[in-house]
Amino acid sequence: MHSLGRLVAVAIGAALLTVLGTSSTLAGESKTLTGVKQCTGIVPGSPATNTCLVTESSLKILRGATFHYTDVVFLPTPPSTTADHFTSPIWLTAIDKRASTATGRCTFYFAGPKASTGHCEFWNGTDKLDGFHALITVGTISKALKEYSLAGTYWFDHDNEDGTGS
Repeated sequence: MHSLGRLVAVAIGAALLTVLGTSSTLAGESKTLTGVKQCTGIVPGSPATNTCLVTESSLKILRGATFHYTDVVFLPTPPSTTADHFTSPIWLTAIDKRASTATGRCTFYFAGPKASTGHCEFWNGTDKLDGFHALITVGTISKALKEYSLAGTYWFDHDNEDGTGS
């Protein structure tokens, strides 16, 4: 049943992205990305807990990768003064021999009307992730297990179209 819930969450996210689409310029070059990440949690002042592990991914190089939140800031959505989301620069590290990386930013809502949703954007990478770009919608599969769906699009702005490098 848990696997079915995960599959449904990823499929819904992918369907939403298909409907919303990306810019027409990217549409011909981008590919669909789906996955699941498991997070140890975001705790203010505790950098050891600001990491998520990608447990499933349609893009091979991201399988087993880690998302490192490098400067978590908790913020309110105006006019509220109570924090309902966090934002952070993110450093993705792949487990390939070159320890390829990608940089970006993630935002996640834990309260309010957007609760349990977020998005991540990546705009640069190294080694096998050189030229990596991604727009990812994050959804919650299981709060108890701290599992989140990833659905979006990715592209490389050079010949490394599948993340295998040369």
